[in-house]
Amino acid sequence: MNQSIRPPMVLEVSDPEVGLTGWLAVDSMIDDHFCGGLRMLPDVSPSELTLLARAMTLKHGFLGLPHGGAKAGIVCEESTSKGDKLRLLAAFGRKIESLLRSRAYLPGSDMGTKDQDIRDMLECVGIRVPKRALRGQKSGWYTSLTVVAGAKAACISQGFDLAKATVAIEGFGEVGSSVARGLHELGSKVVAVSTSRGALYSMDGLDLPKLLDDLGRHGRYVVDLHECADRVDKESLLELRVDVLMPCARHHSIHMDNVEKIKAKVISSGANAPVIEEAEKRLSQRNILCIPDFVSNSGGVLGGTMEFAGLNPSAILRFVDKDFSRQVLHLIDRAYEENVYIRELAERIATERFEGMKGASATRSVRNRVFSLALDAYRNGLIPSLPVGMFAKKYFRKRIEGKL
Repeated sequence: MNQSIRPPMVLEVSDPEVGLTGWLAVDSMIDDHFCGGLRMLPDVSPSELTLLARAMTLKHGFLGLPHGGAKAGIVCEESTSKGDKLRLLAAFGRKIESLLRSRAYLPGSDMGTKDQDIRDMLECVGIRVPKRALRGQKSGWYTSLTVVAGAKAACISQGFDLAKATVAIEGFGEVGSSVARGLHELGSKVVAVSTSRGALYSMDGLDLPKLLDDLGRHGRYVVDLHECADRVDKESLLELRVDVLMPCARHHSIHMDNVEKIKAKVISSGANAPVIEEAEKRLSQRNILCIPDFVSNSGGVLGGTMEFAGLNPSAILRFVDKDFSRQVLHLIDRAYEENVYIRELAERIATERFEGMKGASATRSVRNRVFSLALDAYRNGLIPSLPVGMFAKKYFRKRIEGKL
């Protein structure tokens, strides 16, 4: 472990020879390790990564998962070739090799990267990747599960049914499109979606099957080609008169300049930090229920961890529908009962759990030690998923209930 790591901090990672500019933000540690995705975007910044690393700590705390919070980023243009992208990843990996080799930093995929990219980076610096590690293909879907579950719980508390609600989705990417599929199956009316190119709106509801099919063929340009809806500015999507708004794009899209124009009753986000702190408080004052982002979009962390522990997607879906949803409803009810700002309460719960996990890390129970050993054996392909998965269900249920 590199003893210079003293969170919270940001490490600059650069290599002029290959044009690498990047950072690793570390917000917290448990057992000398921290987890968080590595994103590759043209405008990623240290301030954004610091914000996202903090969100990772809060996600882990709320879910009861014993990991520190981190986030990494590499400046990378969308037009960068696959070969040049790999060179940037390899250079980044070499610069933080000691952290990767000691497993102090456990990276995952994020915006602009896939699990295979992370595997390639590790293999480029000579780090063996366990057989079952970084094999997931469902991160966006897992995130969408908790976005929809958060919205469903919020709608119940506000006295209406998400299945009969109108919804606008900002960001029709991997998470946003998965959210749209889930809402379509539920029966909700999705009236607007956006990409970086603009937004589409139809008060009668969008033709989601066709839109999703077109998205697969045309990506973000789908809004230029779809003819069955009105083209509107992507910023105006946030201000539509809908029941539910789901920001699934980048951070800080809702701020003090547009917060008074928000007309949704409920906000459940797939993006990290889509609402600045002052605007989120103002939404609460206006009786707009905004589920804290580290709760609503925690599905990627939760689902990926559960999948890694041997649970199949059906079991993860049932867990989110039952156990996760129960915790969100409890959070909302408790905030109303105590007459406190919901984010303030959620952060308090997450922080208390996180500190409890840090304190207990040195004296883990025999049961949890056995589970950790079994998980390591499973990760390396030494045992099948069934025995790990059987124990994992109880483990995750206790964790999300705060029984650490």
